[in-house]
Amino acid sequence: MFSIVGIVSSYYPDLDDFLKNINSYLPWIDKLIIWENTPRKDSNVHTIVEQLNSDKVEVRTSGKNEYLAGPLNECISSVKDQGFSHVLTMDQDSSFAPGHFEHYRALVENYPSKNVAAFGPNSQYRTQQNVEIGEVENIFLSGAIYPMENLISLNGFDEELAIDCIDTDYCYRASENNYKIMLMYGVLLNHQIGYRYKHWSGLIIAPYSAQRTYYFLRNTFWMWKKYPKYFDRPYKMSFIRYKLVYRSLKIFLEKDSIRKLRAISCALWHFKTKRLGRFDKFSK
Repeated sequence: MFSIVGIVSSYYPDLDDFLKNINSYLPWIDKLIIWENTPRKDSNVHTIVEQLNSDKVEVRTSGKNEYLAGPLNECISSVKDQGFSHVLTMDQDSSFAPGHFEHYRALVENYPSKNVAAFGPNSQYRTQQNVEIGEVENIFLSGAIYPMENLISLNGFDEELAIDCIDTDYCYRASENNYKIMLMYGVLLNHQIGYRYKHWSGLIIAPYSAQRTYYFLRNTFWMWKKYPKYFDRPYKMSFIRYKLVYRSLKIFLEKDSIRKLRAISCALWHFKTKRLGRFDKFSK
């Protein structure tokens, strides 16, 4: 029987936006687990639950920020024997365009999923003429739907990565095990990636925290090492130029710049020394 359990992570969300985003898919799934990463003393997730007023909704939390991989695996493990055929993973800042999740659900339900590790919506507005569903190398975590059996067979998400690149790792690991990643070109997902702004100098600033800077860089370089065939030299050079060198040169325009420079240095060192796992020295 086709049924979907959704998992959405929450970390200091804008409550109005979070409520709107959840309602873009909640009516068409069978259960929703909100994993609350906001520290317990600051959490107001109960307000969201009250406003949703749905017996489908469950909240899970440890009272602190556990990032993504661990919570996702824990939630999946807790429901794997409850009859759900598929798992939806969502970010708090993501929503589906009106009517698109219903269409998405129908496409997944009617698509043979024996060798599919994940289905993804079109969050980058990619185009493919006359093709509604196509195979791709990877998709984003937010909005992805996974056949439960295949997700478990692939051992879920790599907790050594904690947060960044867990979707990249899953997709490439799936490919290495002869699974497919399918993109639904006609299903649109609205997803806010970071919060860029224009500095008075004219430069565009993407003020990721020092902690996210660390995980993003360390894990990205680790993906290059673990899956070299997916990353060509031009891509790597572009990433190093814009995400590492240029960011480092203008980082003094951001808040907490010294901590962020330390995070960059530490990420590079930990990549070189093959250190993974949680490392929360840069969180405030």
